[in-house]
Amino acid sequence: MDRDRRRLRLLRPAAPRLGLVRRLTVGGHAPITVLVVMAVVLRVLAMIAYRPALEFSGDSLAYLRLAQPLVPDPVRPAGYPLLLRALSVTHRLWVVPAVQHTTGVLLGICLYALVTHWGIAPPVAALAAAPVLLDAYQVNIEHFVMAETLFEALVVAGAVALLWAPRPSVQACGLAGGCLALASLVRTVGIVLGLLALVWVLVRRLGWSRSVVFTGMLAAPLAGYAVWFHSAHGTYALTGGDTYWLYGRVAPIADCTRLDLSLDARQLCSPHPTAERPGPNYYVWNHNSPRFTVSVPDDRKDAVLAEFAHQVILRQPVDYARMVTGEVAHFFTPGRWVGPRDWHVGTWQFPAEAVPAYWNNNAPLMTFNGAQVARQVAPGPAAFLRAYQRYGFTPGPALGAMVALGAVAVLLTGRRAGDGQAGSGPAGDDRAGDDRIRTDCALLVTAGMALLVIPSATVCFDYRYLLPTLVLLPPAAALGWHRTTLARARPVHRPRHLRRR
Repeated sequence: MDRDRRRLRLLRPAAPRLGLVRRLTVGGHAPITVLVVMAVVLRVLAMIAYRPALEFSGDSLAYLRLAQPLVPDPVRPAGYPLLLRALSVTHRLWVVPAVQHTTGVLLGICLYALVTHWGIAPPVAALAAAPVLLDAYQVNIEHFVMAETLFEALVVAGAVALLWAPRPSVQACGLAGGCLALASLVRTVGIVLGLLALVWVLVRRLGWSRSVVFTGMLAAPLAGYAVWFHSAHGTYALTGGDTYWLYGRVAPIADCTRLDLSLDARQLCSPHPTAERPGPNYYVWNHNSPRFTVSVPDDRKDAVLAEFAHQVILRQPVDYARMVTGEVAHFFTPGRWVGPRDWHVGTWQFPAEAVPAYWNNNAPLMTFNGAQVARQVAPGPAAFLRAYQRYGFTPGPALGAMVALGAVAVLLTGRRAGDGQAGSGPAGDDRAGDDRIRTDCALLVTAGMALLVIPSATVCFDYRYLLPTLVLLPPAAALGWHRTTLARARPVHRPRHLRRR
């Protein structure tokens, strides 16, 4: 009998622990647990399939070269090279994709934590984290020596700092401003996200202290970098090259008979009909492009390119708007396909042994010290990843539905869409919480759309530019779904004289 009592006492403490594990894995968080396990498996397969990494012959090699002297480049900001310099102490290139794959999994977990903190059901929150966890193109870009994963991490850190609490603290506002400033030094489109976040801070009326701290932390790193850039290149900027990117963007549609150009700028006109012209990358990089053949002094070339681009936009606004709108709409179409003027989608697909050279992803790899190393491919895992990538990506129509859900939540009118809810996030407040849901959705949706519109308007169409939206549009859709669900579930208050007696 005493022995049985002792056994019962030993078993009692285990029961609450078992209940906790059950609630965490089976009861509440089973969906995200399954997704995280799948995400880890995909990334482990990528590490086995392509060793030590994948590289894009344009940007990856430039980032690695910039990492050692760490000087401001005329084209690319130094944020990502700074990370590469820190990782170069390992002298192992495979560390780069390993860190980025780990970051990709953590991004999904952070998004899940944020959405559940808002009071939204775990299955819906898991759906919001699924794109960044399981999208094969996201896994692929994490394996590249490319800046997208770091950019996404800084954007998510800034968003979580701002959107976690009903009223973010001064410290959270400072953290958000600093993260978005650093994101701008990884990809300059982050400046627009920082400005959108500043508008959010002002609309929320968080007070002068929070507004000043956010603005200061956003502006100070950018100003400091601009001074550093000036010391190397003589101009206060984050990068150069904006003029020839914009020239390449408009050159395919330019009708010089409608433009008021100087003699120098007229040399940039193409003799070919618009239907026969190549895409923007030809005009930016090909040495037969008018950008390289124009007989203009180097110190005036930027001004001439800018004149040409601005004339096209001012004199052909309908053509330019049609082109940009078409490029943005392309992101929301089914499948993964490209036209003759778009960047090759094959660049961002797990490669076979031999791929076309113009995809720029099959050259020998560069290491931290500038040496070349052959890429090793494990055929089995590589074949699995290529097969998975044919179907395992976020469809364009699904992205469109996310934008629609977020937009509907912003536009939906209602006095108290959050009635009867309890929680610490925007889903748990009353009138003020309802307004907060709308402003949070507006921030996430406009930031996500900015990441599609700006490259379409200034560079070219490239599916790489879609990937950072996977950390913004899904949580916006989850919040939008929650708000519309609350609005539908809200009881209808009938006038007193119509109530049944």
